[in-house]
Amino acid sequence: MRHIAFSIVAALGLAACTTFDGSADNPAERSLTWFSYVAGDDIRAACTADSPDQYRFVYNAVYERQIRAYDLRLGAVGADQNSRARNRAGNVANFQFRNPLGPWELRRSDARLADVEVAAIVDGLQRDVANAPASAGQRLRSNKFYWAVAACQSGEFRLHAFEQDRVAIQSLAFRTPLLAHDMTGVEFLEAEQIEGFADNAFEIKINRTGDGIVGLF
Repeated sequence: MRHIAFSIVAALGLAACTTFDGSADNPAERSLTWFSYVAGDDIRAACTADSPDQYRFVYNAVYERQIRAYDLRLGAVGADQNSRARNRAGNVANFQFRNPLGPWELRRSDARLADVEVAAIVDGLQRDVANAPASAGQRLRSNKFYWAVAACQSGEFRLHAFEQDRVAIQSLAFRTPLLAHDMTGVEFLEAEQIEGFADNAFEIKINRTGDGIVGLF
């Protein structure tokens, strides 16, 4: 058991220390940069007063059962949305030791959104942020259901969290207009109540300023 625990910690530590550089289509690369991807480190690095607004929505539906990720990049007119999703897969802690590619095979679809469609997502997100508890300091458990949203808006970067025990994630305003453009074919896994903390689960903690991840537990 001690050896297994050490392996898990080592894998998580490696993943936490590797920075996502903007490519989520290579399974091997993505596995080492997942936590940086969720934190939106690449979006934060490019977020300036002159940069276009950009959003990343990550849905954790009990990590081993399903993960979904949506990148929304605004342009002069409309936006591009990249959708990715997968169902049950191995835990990230096992990446280097058992199956390097299987846990990270996500289906993808791309869509071009009109201004009105973009507004439905972004306005919905703003309402959700206003109605949810502050994200700073929150711990997100891998065996729970939650959304994490990295956002660069008007040159300001924030990381928002919507966890099932804190908000009604089925009723989030951004969800329906966002999922309307998901053509991955992976059925959306609705939230259900999860009790306790699984032995192979892990936590992501958002920092005190709400603009990054401070650690894994």
